Amino acid sequence: MKSLLFIIIIIFYFIYITIAKECKIAVLLSGSPNDLGYNYLMNEARVKAESELKLDFSIYYENLEDSMEEAEKAFIDSIEKGSNLIVVGSFVHVGLGLKYAEKTKDQDIYWIIRGNKRPSPDLPHVVILNFNSFELHYLLGYFSGLMTKTGVVGFVAPGPDVNTISTDNSFYLGAKKARPDITFLNVYVQSWYNPTVSYSAAKMLIENGADLIGMSQDDMSCQKAMMDNGLIGIGATGYPTHLLFGSDVGVSYITNWTNLFVQYAQHVLNDDWPDYSSYFTNLSREDSIFIDSYSYKVPINIQDLVNKEIQRLKNTSYIPYRSDPFLAQLGIPYDKNGLLVEDQFRSNKKLLKGDNISKVIDFGQYSIPIDFVDYPNSLRFGVAIVSGVCIFICFICMILVVIFKKARVIKSSSPAFLLLILLGCCIIFAACILFAQSPTDQTCSGRIWLLSLGYTLFLGNLLVKNWRIWLLFDNPKLKKRAITNWKLYPWVFGILAIDVMILGIWQGLGDIIAEPRVGYDSLTQYQFKKVCSSNDQGSIALYLLLVFHGLILLVACFISFKIKVVDIEEFNESKPITTSVYIITFCLFIVIPLMVSPQSVTSQTTIICVCAIVTTLISMLLLFGSKFYIMATQGLAINETFATSTKSSSKSSKSSYGKEIPNPNVINFGEDDTSDETSEEKHKSPKQKSITFSNKSNSHLAVFTSDEETSKTSKLSFDFEKSSKDISIDQSQTEQNQTQRPEIMNENSIRNENNTNELVNNNNNNNNNNNYNNNNNNNNNNSTNNISDIKAKRLSNQQNGETEIDNNNI
Repeated sequence: MKSLLFIIIIIFYFIYITIAKECKIAVLLSGSPNDLGYNYLMNEARVKAESELKLDFSIYYENLEDSMEEAEKAFIDSIEKGSNLIVVGSFVHVGLGLKYAEKTKDQDIYWIIRGNKRPSPDLPHVVILNFNSFELHYLLGYFSGLMTKTGVVGFVAPGPDVNTISTDNSFYLGAKKARPDITFLNVYVQSWYNPTVSYSAAKMLIENGADLIGMSQDDMSCQKAMMDNGLIGIGATGYPTHLLFGSDVGVSYITNWTNLFVQYAQHVLNDDWPDYSSYFTNLSREDSIFIDSYSYKVPINIQDLVNKEIQRLKNTSYIPYRSDPFLAQLGIPYDKNGLLVEDQFRSNKKLLKGDNISKVIDFGQYSIPIDFVDYPNSLRFGVAIVSGVCIFICFICMILVVIFKKARVIKSSSPAFLLLILLGCCIIFAACILFAQSPTDQTCSGRIWLLSLGYTLFLGNLLVKNWRIWLLFDNPKLKKRAITNWKLYPWVFGILAIDVMILGIWQGLGDIIAEPRVGYDSLTQYQFKKVCSSNDQGSIALYLLLVFHGLILLVACFISFKIKVVDIEEFNESKPITTSVYIITFCLFIVIPLMVSPQSVTSQTTIICVCAIVTTLISMLLLFGSKFYIMATQGLAINETFATSTKSSSKSSKSSYGKEIPNPNVINFGEDDTSDETSEEKHKSPKQKSITFSNKSNSHLAVFTSDEETSKTSKLSFDFEKSSKDISIDQSQTEQNQTQRPEIMNENSIRNENNTNELVNNNNNNNNNNNYNNNNNNNNNNSTNNISDIKAKRLSNQQNGETEIDNNNI
């Protein structure tokens, strides 16, 4: 019975021993374990201790400085998961660590807390972790004072609201000892771990002349800023930075917390935790703090001086950062050993001032200025250069149109409208230049106004100009139509007025501004761009504007389809117009989604500018390049007129054979003085070329004349109709004439009056033969006289530069 009881006791003892030896580590980090700084080293110690002691459980929590609420949740979670060795690695969480150590002091939970205060007797399970950072920063300041070339060094610290200023003062004293005339720049970033702010603060110090910068941050942001600017860095995080940056780091101090973790984890396993203890280390102890090797860029004489200073610092009686007489200005008393009272020195939050030799510049609390990020120079300059070249091409085209306005291919396309089309292209290119510039309240409005008005002038004039071609040539009933430029201008101005009205509504109700946006378009939180924006009413007006331009495109497509029946090459612009309209429409389907969906501002602007430039330039090449090519290869054909058959008119004319064909009518292409011949020029050139197409059916006269001559042409048409009323046409002769091709009189026959009279006599004879079948039974002499009058008028018209076109062929 006693033996059984003894065995049970032994079993319970071993169970107890097994439970007592269990250790679960939890590490609470202020930042990321990937910072290659203090947090990295603390987490590295956890991993090595876990491996060395073969622990079954360890855990870490990161970025707890961002939120005290999240930090408290991490404390609670680590306790609930059974952690019994909790390491609080940041000064920021000292208060929380002591709070939960107080709550768990009756439990077997042990704490390692980073702090400056002595351990409290009320918390026997707490160890205060600290190391002599003052001597390390003093040493790095001494190294910086020896290495500086500008005589200016800097320091980045959390600041008095987060930590004391003793590290700043220590760095300054070390630099001042190495170089008495040193200039010391100091700045605060209000955090132990904020890489973005620290990096920017270091850049600011560099811009003010500092070529070496110390810090008391938990990461390597300041060293990174120095090396990015071609300077040598100094390692102040405890990580051997030469492993990452090589010789760009002059020297570093190294901290290794593995010994700390292993030592106190063993205390937990052995159940021999030292009550009310502290872990304080420095260079002299050589257990957790070491000096890394120097870079080859550090001169040997400087290495020797620094090594001598290290040996002096290992002597615990040498404490220059607390004994320098210069420290008296802080107002802290000295103890009997001639040192500042330690507690007051550690808690000091006053920065030293310079003297008559050295200088101290305190920049105070630093905040990153919010930088404006403009469009890249490649976009702004590229669009401006390309658009400028395109505008120059437009001006060249305008000059050519004005110079060669009487060339056949230019006159047929209405020079006035060609100039307006080119003006619209210039405005579009100017809008692209404005689009690529930095948005302002003025440019945000101007870019839309210019782009919209440019496309309205461009497409509106194309539409109206070709609408006239459609009306004149697609004319099966041979109605008299005199459509001058002055009759078309109101249509152009009407389209333009609608555009201006919509733009005015958008401008008046849209509240258009260049709005600065932070964190927009993949920018950091310290960058902003300006984006053009308007309210909901402005968005509605903008959509109306897009619908308006879409309708113009649809109508332009329809008219270009209708004028494809025109066989006169100079008039038929359906192919280039259709191609241009299709390209613009395709790009419009790209631009609209960009304007209504969130996109990169730079990408959106680039696509809009490229689409506008490419579509406009291609349209110009299609519309004007072909004309200039014809002029260059086929000649100008100054003042020549045109006549040929059109499909629609031929079809209509054929369907009327066998019936009484209506009286001929006049189609008048009413051009202004810039696009067609004037009466004065016609009288000056009586021998100009004239092309006459005729057959024995009713004739249809197309007269190309200026607006001033429209009334004259109409009167001539009326006289021609009156004189031809009594002429009858034999159906069989008409069918025979249908197969005949028009005869073109050459210039010699026009000049030769005898040949002309002979042609008139022949025509009179043919018409006399036809008059025997006249339904009205007029006598032959009257018919002959009427026909002679008609031919005389025709000859007069030819001499005046007018052209007679067969009604079958219109």
